[in-house]
Amino acid sequence: MTGPWLSGLRVRRMDRGQTPVADFLCGRCGHHERVTGRVRVADYVRANPATDHRATCPANQQGAQAA
Repeated sequence: MTGPWLSGLRVRRMDRGQTPVADFLCGRCGHHERVTGRVRVADYVRANPATDHRATCPANQQGAQAA
């Protein structure tokens, strides 16, 4: 993956044998989480961090209060 990373989930491991890294970035509020390690990354991706964060995102809650 090249170029700018705007938001979402990104999982990377450059070469075989390196530790995988998963990053999640919320495009609305700027919240960032990083998880490293094969087992932890697999569990994190399986948990679907975007859906979990959407329920607690400050940007979503501000929009709900304005309506």
